[in-house]
Amino acid sequence: MTHEATKSGQDRVQGFIDALSGEEGIKIVRRIECEGQTEIAMPRLQEAIDEGVHFDNVFCLNDLASVGVVAALEDNHMLDQVGVYGVDASPDSKALIKENMIGASAAQFPSKIGRETADTIYGLLEGKETEKNILVPVELITPENVDEFGIDRWQ
Repeated sequence: MTHEATKSGQDRVQGFIDALSGEEGIKIVRRIECEGQTEIAMPRLQEAIDEGVHFDNVFCLNDLASVGVVAALEDNHMLDQVGVYGVDASPDSKALIKENMIGASAAQFPSKIGRETADTIYGLLEGKETEKNILVPVELITPENVDEFGIDRWQ
């Protein structure tokens, strides 16, 4: 599930594709534009199902898309046959992870990103040099660790 009009959407999907390149037994069968929206992801996945596209996992550029994917799969009694993976670790997706309806979502920790950004800006204002790229680690939220993060809030 993609959002080609945004750089962040393009980067997430490309990162996913890059991570899978060279892996045996993995084939991307379709890229579906959903603009990262639940109400677009659900009918677009339904169209692919109706066309007979065979798949066993769906990567969603964000959790809004993953909620739409879960709805389409559930309507077609396919949820127990297809893994769904998202990005953002939203409260809704973590609730679905807890229910074993979504396999995982990557938490990005916006508060850590904001803190790192503020520290960098203050450093620049003080005349300090900074790295061109600053990485803030992400964490994969799964059914095994979702309770550590809770389902009632963003990270």
